[in-house]
Amino acid sequence: MNSDIQDYVRATARFLALPLDDMQIERVAVQLARTQSMMAALQAEPLHPEVEPAEVFCPAPFPPGDDPEAATE
Repeated sequence: MNSDIQDYVRATARFLALPLDDMQIERVAVQLARTQSMMAALQAEPLHPEVEPAEVFCPAPFPPGDDPEAATE
């Protein structure tokens, strides 16, 4: 197991005040290493905009009815 990942898990657990024992740290580190390898495989493949277009985020007005542009329509 990568000791950098275990160090990261320990530091994060301390920061979040999570009382993790060594076995729990190991299990979290194993899962994080799996996630890291999946992410590396995904990043290795090119993803062109026409293959996976992102949605355009358009937030709703807050509070509802507080949209000045809607009042002019």
